[in-house]
Amino acid sequence: MDEKPDDIKILMSGYLDGELDPDEEARLESYLSESEDGRQELDNLRQLVDAASTLHIEPPPEEVWDTFLEEVYNRVERKTGWVVFILGVVIAGAFGIYSYVAVPWATTVVKAGVAIPLVGLIILFVSVWRQRIFVSKTDRYSRDVRR
Repeated sequence: MDEKPDDIKILMSGYLDGELDPDEEARLESYLSESEDGRQELDNLRQLVDAASTLHIEPPPEEVWDTFLEEVYNRVERKTGWVVFILGVVIAGAFGIYSYVAVPWATTVVKAGVAIPLVGLIILFVSVWRQRIFVSKTDRYSRDVRR
């Protein structure tokens, strides 16, 4: 018999589901008549299907769905809020940089005096943000603890 193992597994699944046409069923029965391993595998699959059909998953209580939806709404609202906030900061920052460079409002020394603390603040913010992301990847308590 020159059947491929994957083809036979597909035929076995279709056989157990009652989806084979007569030609496919005849091919499978021919294979099974010649293969003890094939008969054993079909029996194992049959036992698996029987065991799976007896499983019953109970739906969660209604309170779980209420809190689930609240959490989804909170996440969506917060993510939307952060996106709008970050977009506003980027636009305001771009306008500020343009105004800082293009508009002659002060001497170069005064502009440097304003820019240096802002650059330092940006460096600190990026450093804290980067460390927070790094720690969140390795901190096992940040995801598993329910509050």
